Amino acid sequence: MSKNYKKVGILIAILIVPTIFILFLREGTNHFEVKNFPDAEGNPGKSKYLLDLDETSIHYVKPFKFTDQEGTVVTEQVTKDKVTIVDYIFTRCQTICPRMSTQMERVQGAFKGNKDIVILSHTVDPDHDTAKVLKAYADAHHAVYGQWFFLTGKKEDLYRQASDSYRIVTSKESTGPDAFVHSDKMVLIDKKGRIRGFYSGTDSTKVDTLILETKIILTEQE
Repeated sequence: MSKNYKKVGILIAILIVPTIFILFLREGTNHFEVKNFPDAEGNPGKSKYLLDLDETSIHYVKPFKFTDQEGTVVTEQVTKDKVTIVDYIFTRCQTICPRMSTQMERVQGAFKGNKDIVILSHTVDPDHDTAKVLKAYADAHHAVYGQWFFLTGKKEDLYRQASDSYRIVTSKESTGPDAFVHSDKMVLIDKKGRIRGFYSGTDSTKVDTLILETKIILTEQE
């Protein structure tokens, strides 16, 4: 019986501690701050998967127009006044994409039913990833339509959005189904359209940080 009590105690701690942590950091003078990006202290360092940023000003994402997994046209209006989490994948990928999408399932689960959260997964292979193909992929990852959108469109528009808005790299280096190069980063964007962080979508501990910092951003005052 005592073992059962210990298990229940551990479970309660797992569920309650993150909430207490957030509340503690948001009260009094011990404010935890998720910085705008870029800033003097928030530069992620040099990486071939992150493009250089002008550190003298805050970066805002740009408008877009793509097609989702249901064949519906989606614009930046779906992200208006919402916290947005973005990544780039492709359905034929056999390397990092399955791990990224599995981790994004965790993100969706952490905010299930929260209308202030939107997830955008863009394809880097739009010639293959039609709305129908993305629909099957979305279903395989239990995507809740209306919260998690899988987007396709013109390749140049998708790639430009990656570089100009989300500051991550996408390219096609050679031929074949696995010839696409793209960042493993998930990008966190606040309700005002400002980038707040980059997190490896293949690293569960980094995704834990993304989830925590998303919760903190949701508590921010307008």
